[in-house]
Amino acid sequence: MPSHRYHFAAQFDWARRTGFYLSLENDSTEPICRLDTLRVAMGIGDGNAWRFIVGSADWDWGKTFALRARITQQTASLWINEKLVGESAGAVAAHQGALEVGVTPVWAMAPTQYYVTAHRVAIRAGSGKPLEFALGAFAPAVPEPVRMFNPETFWGLPVYRRGFTPAFPVTIEVTFRLAPMPDWKQFQPYIDRYGQCRYLQTPDKVRRDEDLRRSLEEERRLLKQWGTPTDYDPYGGYRKAGWREIATGFYRVVRRDGFWWLITPEGNPCFYLGVCSVPALNWEKTPVSEREAIFEWLPPREGKTAELWGRDVWGEQAGTDYVCLHAANLMRRFGSDWKKQSIQLARQRLLTWGFSGVGKWDRLENFPHAPVLNRWGIPTLVRHPDIFDPVIQAQFREHLRRQIEPYRNSSWVLGWSLGNEYDEIVTREETLQILRLPGAPAGKRALIDFALENLYRNNLSRLSAAWNLKARDRSALYTSQSTPPDEDVETLRRFLADRYYAWIYRTVKEIDPNHLYFGFWVVPGWWENEEDWMLSARHCDVLGYDLYAPEFADNRMKQRLSRIDKPVLCGEFSFPPYHDGARAYGRYHVWAKDEREAGELYARWVGDAAQHPACVGVMWFQYRDQPLTGRGPGRGNVLVIGEHYAFGLVDFTDRPKWEMLRRMREVNLKAAAIRLQTRMK
Repeated sequence: MPSHRYHFAAQFDWARRTGFYLSLENDSTEPICRLDTLRVAMGIGDGNAWRFIVGSADWDWGKTFALRARITQQTASLWINEKLVGESAGAVAAHQGALEVGVTPVWAMAPTQYYVTAHRVAIRAGSGKPLEFALGAFAPAVPEPVRMFNPETFWGLPVYRRGFTPAFPVTIEVTFRLAPMPDWKQFQPYIDRYGQCRYLQTPDKVRRDEDLRRSLEEERRLLKQWGTPTDYDPYGGYRKAGWREIATGFYRVVRRDGFWWLITPEGNPCFYLGVCSVPALNWEKTPVSEREAIFEWLPPREGKTAELWGRDVWGEQAGTDYVCLHAANLMRRFGSDWKKQSIQLARQRLLTWGFSGVGKWDRLENFPHAPVLNRWGIPTLVRHPDIFDPVIQAQFREHLRRQIEPYRNSSWVLGWSLGNEYDEIVTREETLQILRLPGAPAGKRALIDFALENLYRNNLSRLSAAWNLKARDRSALYTSQSTPPDEDVETLRRFLADRYYAWIYRTVKEIDPNHLYFGFWVVPGWWENEEDWMLSARHCDVLGYDLYAPEFADNRMKQRLSRIDKPVLCGEFSFPPYHDGARAYGRYHVWAKDEREAGELYARWVGDAAQHPACVGVMWFQYRDQPLTGRGPGRGNVLVIGEHYAFGLVDFTDRPKWEMLRRMREVNLKAAAIRLQTRMK
């Protein structure tokens, strides 16, 4: 369902249920959020739960609207145009993060029929002087067709105010008007034959096939000039460390002088520097169905370009056609053997740029990589397989074995992981849904057994009373559809997650005892609560996590790292350049102004990671820029569907971002030495 959010004022932590926000919200069943489904929403978190006040108005173009919100330690109130919308009694738990004003979160950037203009926000905390913000449109020099790729540029430049202390009462006053969003279709087609925006006029824009071939000649000259570093073994191990460990033929970890290290198959210490999605020859694709008119040219669906097309590539079963336009550029650049040459060049690039190998999501033959196992086709109880069911266990185990066995003896596998990020979080809602399932599946019985034996000391009467049931025996409990108290749900959730992660870890290690296991790339904050960090760490050799953040470890992240006596590996981080929307790429929630700044942010991040005793490596996301029109999933007559960020080390026409890469290479070649020097201090 398309969603759009615009925070007039927000300072909150959703997972911790703390803080507050005042926003415009829209959830639509149509591709574009309409004016008639727009609403104002206020959220207040007390540390245990969220409370909401939601209202609407007689929206119209050009009319001035006024909002006022007041939050005290006893109640919260919301007015629209001096009319009380609602009140909510209860406390508020302050959140100490940055105050966000005029922010559209990355996950809620669906197209809208409207945008906010001429808006002002005033925020007063306690008896202090109000903070005032005038939020006008930004990037006016960017041509209107280019701005259509990032409609938030019409809304105004976001503000992040650090150091704001939410002393109560907090009063928020907002005035704004609504204006119709320009009709994006008037500028079709948007995308030229090279996957670039037709309306961009930059000096380095590709205008003919010869530009691609000429840039390849220049790249080969520069790669030769930079040269391949010789201080590293084929697995990224540092040969000049002054010490070695026993070579086992596989990656492993050791702790030396308080610092964790990866040890390569040859026995050298390694601070792993990976790049995700290499070589990505025919991925990522962009949806085409219902929006063919935005493309100036599309490759033929038959012949040599037939493989550039795909259908329902995310498994959505909607009959949506997708195409990979950057692969067409590779064909133009390299000719008939484009795949072989692209792979060879990718390998040479990573080595020259000082990377150890590939990260997640793809692989190069005879080159380090970190494969992610899947559980496709395994039946789920709600969101995850029922690992208490012997039949499901057998299916799941065999599915894992088929994926692992071909690489069981490979020295190039850094380690295994399964699934990714929030998909593998066991949620409270999932736990409740299992308890409400009809019948008595094994997972449901396991939850009830645990509750009866551990929470209620086998006292069925106490459990039945607490869960509002009339069960007379255990079998009646199994078939009941219950709603336990919140504290019981959380305890059961943790039990279920612990058993699920433990089973996967144990099974992977039984199939392949030689390779490391990284877990499922948990994302700090994108979970139910902080306990998910500990649950993840309990069942792995090295805790793999993804973190898109301005710095490697802020104070909260340092606390998390200190809570586990285990090495960690960051599987994804990035700073995609935004150029204030002038290049038509999207603004990620962590971004760089341009390639120069991206290189500097990378250097600081990697330098800090290399100095942390627990961190054994990091992986940049990703090798290539995403399609300007979005990678999906989805379909519809809209300009952008899904992510469209300039994450890449190379652009959409396969040309390296040299200014950024020069700085990256500098720190890559120093990272192991930085770690060694830090250890000796």
